[in-house]
Amino acid sequence: MTKLTDTRTVTGAQTIVGVFGSRAAARGAMQQLQREGMPPDRIGIVDHNVRQAREVAGSYSPQAALAGAMLGAILVVGYVVFGGEQIRQNPVAVAFGAVAIVGGLGLIGWLAGRGRVLKEHEYDRFEDQVEEGEALVSVVCDTSDGADRTRDVLRRANAREVRTEDTGESV
Repeated sequence: MTKLTDTRTVTGAQTIVGVFGSRAAARGAMQQLQREGMPPDRIGIVDHNVRQAREVAGSYSPQAALAGAMLGAILVVGYVVFGGEQIRQNPVAVAFGAVAIVGGLGLIGWLAGRGRVLKEHEYDRFEDQVEEGEALVSVVCDTSDGADRTRDVLRRANAREVRTEDTGESV
């Protein structure tokens, strides 16, 4: 169905999520996915763990990464403009410092996606479902064909709901 990789995050992938009324139904869907050729390391289940349900919506934030990088760029420009002539005399040091600051704040923003504040709406849906006793099956698909086949398998396995998340992270 999809290519097997060793990472927990697949760049450019989608996570297809099926919501099931019980853990047994979710397990049956997982077995069916494996019979269809989905690698086991791409399939996850969340049951009775509300905090883990957040990860189905993705734990990183590209939007916050962009905001962090932009803040870093503003800080670098401010440092160069207001830092005086001594700062502007060494453009190599300014360039290295700029890369470190912009990259560092971008990375901090990327990781800030784990914070509930940035993805509260997405997290609420999954947390509420798990809290009500439902089970989530998440499948990372790196091709559109794999995503379509996964949605079909989850529907045939009687998923109450099937959603697509724009994240390539496995649970």
